[in-house]
Amino acid sequence: MPPTQSAALRPYLEYQADRVEAVLAAHRAPARITGGTVGPRVIRFFLHPAPQTRFAAIRALADDLALALKVPALRVETGPEGVVLEFPHPAPRPVGLLDLLAEVGPLPTATALLGLTEAGAPLLARLSSPEVAHILVAGTTGSGKSALLRAIAGSLVLSHRPGVLALLCVDPKGRTFRALAGAPQLLRPPIAEPAEAVEALRSLVRLMEARDRRGENAPRVVLLVDELADLILQESATVTPALTRLVQRGREAGIHVVAATQRPSAAILSGVLRANFPLRLVGKVATPEDARIAAGRGGTQAHLLAGRGDFLAVGGSATPLRFQVAWVSDEDLRAQVRHERGGPTASGRGEQAGLHREYALSSAAGGER
Repeated sequence: MPPTQSAALRPYLEYQADRVEAVLAAHRAPARITGGTVGPRVIRFFLHPAPQTRFAAIRALADDLALALKVPALRVETGPEGVVLEFPHPAPRPVGLLDLLAEVGPLPTATALLGLTEAGAPLLARLSSPEVAHILVAGTTGSGKSALLRAIAGSLVLSHRPGVLALLCVDPKGRTFRALAGAPQLLRPPIAEPAEAVEALRSLVRLMEARDRRGENAPRVVLLVDELADLILQESATVTPALTRLVQRGREAGIHVVAATQRPSAAILSGVLRANFPLRLVGKVATPEDARIAAGRGGTQAHLLAGRGDFLAVGGSATPLRFQVAWVSDEDLRAQVRHERGGPTASGRGEQAGLHREYALSSAAGGER
């Protein structure tokens, strides 16, 4: 945070810290605020409880603390700093994708920029890593799912030349990826029609099988799907088997899946399909049960997230990592795509043309059956 903003916020932080200590003392659970962090959308207080104060007692007072601080929700959890209280920033500020990309510099191959952690560090997702490989995004309407998919797609397009990486974008509502239309990294224009999405998925499966036979995994191909539940409900008999094969075997062939849905429940996504997404990015959900389903484990408190791009990265046994999604408008992303369209080298365009031909042959092979 710039010094001027930090100075302006200091009285607010001091007042809130005093309120926290007063509420805890009144409920015979004394503790002291020893520090904290101020992120773009979230403030964290580090709490040092008195020897006789139990963590369960502090957690039970979360609603009382939120009421005293006049915030809509407050999370209580443990971390390396001890007990941590998290609540929304009174003047949240956006994290700009384009500014963050300029700050980070060139990204490694098949790596996307997600946003900014609460500690102020850029958060990257390297799809070639087995711990990432495929990503499932979950959250209610207004949580920021589509903005996160657009940040992932935009960072991949703006940081990879054609021939190194290609994208296949599917969105039944036709809004999330429209700014990427015309980008040379796209295998085909963004797809909105379910029938075309089915054909595209089948072609991608055939491409994966052909690569398996040849032992190839490049160029990398990233399939991005928004509103996955809508697509599955319309075309379940074909979409679910194709996606399951891609998440089970795609990484070895250099094919990765990034999909978003409101609630990845068993009624929509099969257990096998869900189990093959090693990384989950979870935004605000409605209930603790929805949080457990979205994250694939309990205790994340995702129902207490602030929404509007406030997310958790949940993977393996590691502690979930809080981050703010990087934002880019359609207008800015479209302008960047137009600017970058003339930048890639001729060799990059040749490699991309080869991948386009191979993918087109996979499509044609499907049509002949």
